[in-house]
Amino acid sequence: MENRQPSSFLYIALGAVTIGASVLIIFILFASGIFKVTFNNGAALLLVGVIYGISLFSVLTLLYKWHEGPERALAMQSHEMLTIANETLSYLRQGFTPETGREVAQIIFDQSDVDAAAVLEKNDILAAVGIYAEQFSAESFIDRTGLFDESGAMIFHDLESGGEKWTGISVPLTVQGKERGTLEFLFLPPKKLTENRISVAIGLGVLLSTQLELSELDKQQSLAMHSELKALRAQINPHFLFNTLNTIAALCRTDPRTARRLIIQFADFFRESLERQNQFTTLDEELRYVNSYLVFERARFGSRLQIDWQIDDDARQATLPSLVLQPLVENAVKHGMAKTGPLHLGLAAKLDGSHLYVQVHDDGVGIEAESLSKFDDHNGSGLGIGLNNVRERLRSLYGSSGLINISSTVGEGTEVTLRIPAPGGLNEN
Repeated sequence: MENRQPSSFLYIALGAVTIGASVLIIFILFASGIFKVTFNNGAALLLVGVIYGISLFSVLTLLYKWHEGPERALAMQSHEMLTIANETLSYLRQGFTPETGREVAQIIFDQSDVDAAAVLEKNDILAAVGIYAEQFSAESFIDRTGLFDESGAMIFHDLESGGEKWTGISVPLTVQGKERGTLEFLFLPPKKLTENRISVAIGLGVLLSTQLELSELDKQQSLAMHSELKALRAQINPHFLFNTLNTIAALCRTDPRTARRLIIQFADFFRESLERQNQFTTLDEELRYVNSYLVFERARFGSRLQIDWQIDDDARQATLPSLVLQPLVENAVKHGMAKTGPLHLGLAAKLDGSHLYVQVHDDGVGIEAESLSKFDDHNGSGLGIGLNNVRERLRSLYGSSGLINISSTVGEGTEVTLRIPAPGGLNEN
């Protein structure tokens, strides 16, 4: 939308005309002899006062608008840019694609007074909306790379399409300092290309480039989290693999039937591990995975490993990151089991307000105070890869390492509590 302000010359001219008209009217009244101004002629004095009052009010009003006009124009520009930026946010965060380009071009066309809008990626038209938009071709637009001036815009007056000559503004869309594409603001009448419209176009280019930057950061964060998940599998599985194979090898001599059953279950367990590619899962699915893991630990330790489950029914469908419980259970068995005697392992879960609380506790050997303090200081030496990976994954997903709490007493056992936001969504901060 355009909010062009009149020039200063127009304000001065209007003021002069108003005052001149007032003087002329007064002169005519007196020169014509319609009345003679005296202190006793109240009607004449009143008329003169009204005329001068109107003249003074008109001039003051014009001066006020002259002073406030630029600020109102800036406010209108800001409103237009923020409206378009807000409506395009959800689309540009999905990336730079023909679908998002079409939505962005449509929003610009709807929310501004351009005759057409286009989004380009190099020499390819991702989308074009407006008058004769269907007739635009890639050949109509020259390669803009490196052609933008210091203001961040390129003005053109000779773009031919649909039998018309277009005037317009081209602004770059940049990601990490590199041009990904351009926004094209197109007008049929050349007079519509004003300073205000150029300012709005440049501002939108900056705002929408920022949104594309955020989209790229989201993508990189997602890739990093998938990499962390793969690394977690790679770090945990070898240790578990060796122990399980040793257990099965031993059972092949003493209990071949059990060994055969474990081999089948072991194959199913690993197949599920490889197929679990999602970042999030339900607590119920995670518990089934943990239970599959504990089948092999029970086979290894026999009756020495006692397990107690206390899972609230309403917590089973809560969402949490994949592979955060199994490392805690593995850590409890690995570091809690003494050379002799049993290990009582407990798993509990409940929903409390806006969080899911999951607890893994044991009555094993416990953790030394020095190792525990290192974990609290983000140096988890001695606590195992599993706990460190869980803490770092929770921090990357939810923005806080305080979502895992460990308390332990040597000779009495260890308790690990996870506090996970119930929806399981990412923290935008």
